[in-house]
Amino acid sequence: MNRKPSTPVSVDYKRDEVPEWVREVIETGLAIEQEDARSAGSLGFMTRALVNTTMPYKDPKTKVFERRNGDLTLTILSPNGVPFGKYPRLLVSYLVTEAVATRSNVVVLGETLAQFLRATIGVRATGGQQGTQTRLSDQMQRLFTSIVSVGQRVTTERGGRAFQFENITLVDRGRLEERDMTRLDSLQDVPAGEGQVVESELWRQIEKADAGRWNSVVELTPRFFQECVETPVPLDLRAYKVLSEAPMAMDIYAWTTYRASYVKRPTRPIPWQVLQAQYGSGLPMTKQGTLDFKKAFKRNLDLVRTVYPDLKVDESSNATGLVLLPSPTSVKMLMPSRGTQGQQPLF
Repeated sequence: MNRKPSTPVSVDYKRDEVPEWVREVIETGLAIEQEDARSAGSLGFMTRALVNTTMPYKDPKTKVFERRNGDLTLTILSPNGVPFGKYPRLLVSYLVTEAVATRSNVVVLGETLAQFLRATIGVRATGGQQGTQTRLSDQMQRLFTSIVSVGQRVTTERGGRAFQFENITLVDRGRLEERDMTRLDSLQDVPAGEGQVVESELWRQIEKADAGRWNSVVELTPRFFQECVETPVPLDLRAYKVLSEAPMAMDIYAWTTYRASYVKRPTRPIPWQVLQAQYGSGLPMTKQGTLDFKKAFKRNLDLVRTVYPDLKVDESSNATGLVLLPSPTSVKMLMPSRGTQGQQPLF
């Protein structure tokens, strides 16, 4: 028997044995039903480039990564290794949200390390080799030194094929004080003083007088800043953060609420092989690999429905693919933005 498109996860979280983070997902879903994102102060944003195509979930152990979504191709070049998992997703959403809120391409990363971690990750800071600081520090270096290339094959007026692309660097330049890296890696409170400066392409310290505290900033490139403020994708950060233990669910949530902003009638079935190319997951593009991906996608879709109960998706009626149905966005739509005159859209 086919499941109805909007059926939520069927779990009695007060009785059944569920992981603590799944319990938090369910509790967050209940809170979202009671109060919208704006009223709760959890309105956030994401960039379209990482909504339509996604970063890897596990370390690809390479400096070049490619993801496809139909005619769209996302390529990430990173000298420090390709960013992966939940942290770069949370970092990008933080940067985009701050850029939209302040209308400035200089994003301050909080007055303290704890404040920064709460704002980006929403959890308490932990140290050690597998702690949040160590992993976040690694992912920041990967993300902020990456070059993102977005390419799209297009059909010309004469019916031929052409290829257009655009390279985007997230951060222009920067510098990170060694004491800030120490705080990330060890959770120790480093006192103010004359610390050694490590040159990198991460941060830029604005004022000399501020050198003794955590107040590093990221200076976004003009093109990425333009993309952030003129065509942002609204998200409920409560939903986005609580899904972070399942990065595929984060991606499905962002993608479905973006698609909901313009889907006016049921879509044609989106083939599972196409979704597998878009979301990846490291599974092979074989018949069995696609079946395994389909199961994983459905599990993550159930999590998304918990925090996005208005989502209407039919993943069961047609065996060939996923059907998106007209749904409200998870965040009430903003006034449409057409960008500046002459701006070349990414999509």
